[in-house]
This record gives sequence, C-alpha cells and structure tokens, in this order.
Amino acid sequence: MKILLPIDGSEAANEAVEFVRSLAGDNPVDVVILIVSFEPVQYTMQPWVPEWTEQETLRTQVILNEAKQSLDDDCKSVSVVHGSGSVIPCILNQAKKSKADLIVLGAKGHSAIRRVLLGSISDSIATRAQCSVVVVRPNDKNGHRPEKIMLAFDKSIASREAAAELMEWNLRRDTKLNVVSIAQNPYVFVGEGYATSPIALTPEQIARVSETAERMASQIAERFPHTGSKTIVADHVGDAIVQAAEDGKTELIVVGDTEHSAIGDLFLGSTSKHVLRHAPCSVWISRHHWKAVEAKQEATDAVSAG
Repeated sequence: MKILLPIDGSEAANEAVEFVRSLAGDNPVDVVILIVSFEPVQYTMQPWVPEWTEQETLRTQVILNEAKQSLDDDCKSVSVVHGSGSVIPCILNQAKKSKADLIVLGAKGHSAIRRVLLGSISDSIATRAQCSVVVVRPNDKNGHRPEKIMLAFDKSIASREAAAELMEWNLRRDTKLNVVSIAQNPYVFVGEGYATSPIALTPEQIARVSETAERMASQIAERFPHTGSKTIVADHVGDAIVQAAEDGKTELIVVGDTEHSAIGDLFLGSTSKHVLRHAPCSVWISRHHWKAVEAKQEATDAVSAG
C-alpha cells in the first residue's frame, strides 16, 4: 500500500504521522513524506531571498528527518520529498506521481463550537484527490490505532468498496466495527430549505434498510468478530452519521464517495462532505471503487489492443 503523507511540522501533522505508523505496524506500507515550502517568486530581487531559502531548507529538513525516523522501523519503505510552490496542487501532483493509494493528513482547522472544522488545505485535498484520503483528528486516548470504527453504509457501490478497502487493512481482530445505515425520512423542498414530507417510513421500509446493514456487518464479522450494525431513522443523513459517531465515541468514520465533475476536478457528495467537515473524529474518504473501475478499463483496453 502506497501512502502520501503531507506534513508541515504542526501538531496536526504529527497526529497524521502517528496514524500512519499505527497502520504500518501490521501492514506493508510504502510512505512518501511530503513537505511544501512557499516559493518567493515575486521577491526574487530582494537581497534576503538566498538567506531565507537556506533557512527554509534547513527547517524543512529537520521536520522531514524527524518524521522519517518515526516511521522507518514500521514501514516497508520511507522516502521524503521537499516541494515548493502552491501547497494544494503540489500535494495532488505528488499523489499522482507516487501513485498513492491513500493520502493521510492532519486537520488543522479549529472552531469555537463543539465540532472541529477543517482547514482549507485538508478540505481541498479530501475533496479533490483522486485516491482515498484520511483526515486525522486527535483523540483523547493514548495511541493512534483506531479501535472503534464506523462504516457509513447505504448499499451503493461506493460504500461496498469502502468496506472492501477497510478489510484490506490488517486491523486487529478486536477492533470494534459498527455498520451504520440511515433510513431517511421523505422530505420536500420549500424555498431554500426543506420540510419533512407527510409521507412516513413504514416499518417494512426501515426493516429493508436494517437487513442490508446486517448483511454487510455479517460479512465483515467473518474477519472482525466485534462487528455490529445499526439503522437510524433521520431527516438528514450526514447529521445522523455525525451524531452516531459522537454517541458511540467513534475514532474513525469510513465513508465512500462517488461524486465527480466532467471537467476533471473531483468533488465530494453532500453526505461525505458533511461528515468530513463536522465529524468529531478522523474520517476516511474511500475512493476504492474508482481503482476497481480503472483496473477493469485497463484490462479491457489490453484485450482490445491484444
């Protein structure tokens, strides 16, 4: 598994380093650690540029070396890259160049309200990356290995492949997994908002959602015995997932994403975006199904060319 780990020396980045180390403890992981420096192009005529460049090189080298030392003993391989320029394009380009399966980065945003909001870089990378992304938020327990994981499941290909990606990792068998499905109440749009529709979900409709979640939980339980399922009736899917994570003291939410645009940039679906921005814990945005589609297309192209 190839992981791209963008860091900047912050506490949030250190949390991401520790998260990768926890994954690498039981999995063969190749890590590319990336740090991006500001490039003072518009100041090239200033006399301080050479000194600034030298100091910045020394500063970043210290950060890269510390992260590499933290991961060397647990990872299959660790390499470092010092990029320069605009941070977001640099990270996205490096992910493509490294053929990363996963980008892991820390959430630097903060808020005075009870939920931690994302910083612009974390949000942009999670939204636009062409591979899966984990945004790491700190937790209160000792250690960074997630012990309570929630899979948001809606029977879509994206959520099924998210489950497949999760099971590819050699998590401990005592990891507690909860498959959560939302039976959403019908609603109608009124102006810029929505109001609950007078149509009510029947017990049979809720039962169908529950049965689907239970079937997925039973499949996961073959590998991780401490797996259960839960179905929640709610008006807003994203809010329900976030609230369930808070109630269950979840440490990692795994959610599949399907949305993309016709112009090349990728965008999160509304539920994935809501969970990413408002969850009280780390969030794994899975794009595992895109890899499956690409692999199938490559095989088809090879047969056609054959």
